[in-house]
Amino acid sequence: MLVTKELTLIIFFYFCCSFTAQAVEKIVVNVYVYHLKPPFITDLKNEQGLYYDFSVFLNSESKKYSFKTVFIPRKRIDHMIKQEKLNGVLLGVNPIWFKDKAENKYLWTSTVFTDQDEVISLKNKPIEYSDPSSLENIAFGGVRGFYYYGINELVAKKRINRIDTISEQALLNMLISKRIDSAIISQSTFDYITRQSKNRDLFHLSLNPHDRYVRKVMVLPKDSAIFEDIELIIQKMKDNKVWSEILLTYLKN
Repeated sequence: MLVTKELTLIIFFYFCCSFTAQAVEKIVVNVYVYHLKPPFITDLKNEQGLYYDFSVFLNSESKKYSFKTVFIPRKRIDHMIKQEKLNGVLLGVNPIWFKDKAENKYLWTSTVFTDQDEVISLKNKPIEYSDPSSLENIAFGGVRGFYYYGINELVAKKRINRIDTISEQALLNMLISKRIDSAIISQSTFDYITRQSKNRDLFHLSLNPHDRYVRKVMVLPKDSAIFEDIELIIQKMKDNKVWSEILLTYLKN
């Protein structure tokens, strides 16, 4: 019996050492994110949320790299890209947001997941969106610093009354308190927040969203080797049971 215990300990120690060696051998890659909102980041201090789980998933699939999610504000991200000092990849973004619609300036992976920006109002005062002019003559809520195409332009012309706040959660609170009439919130965030608070029935979602888009990973051309590694993983993600369960945890209505 003593031999069996000793053998078990030796095997356990061997696998621990083997795992540690493999982890040390992997090249560390930062996965930068700038969306400080659920479900992407649900707890910044404790590193919880979909963006953190994405890196954990990559680590389980990649044999060469060790990925670590790092939050950095958008302005700093832009500066790092401009200075060519982005020592990692950028998660959850779309080519249009970085003036690369043709995808020839940077390297772009396949779609990680799809999303859209919902036009939300109260159910007892519903607003249907067809184009930016639909939001004229009402109080429109937005997140400070966010650009809403077509709407920003009408705000500049004083045709839309825009009231800003700090987050999309705050926008929902402003709707409930009737400080605004409508707001734009990403579907993923709206679904997550209302699932947690169980107040979805208070809100009306326009049949037409403000925008539909996909979220990808952006990689600088200098990091083509990293791109090739994660692109192969992302291409197979939609058929991966573990990744599907992760998405359901955060994105299921």
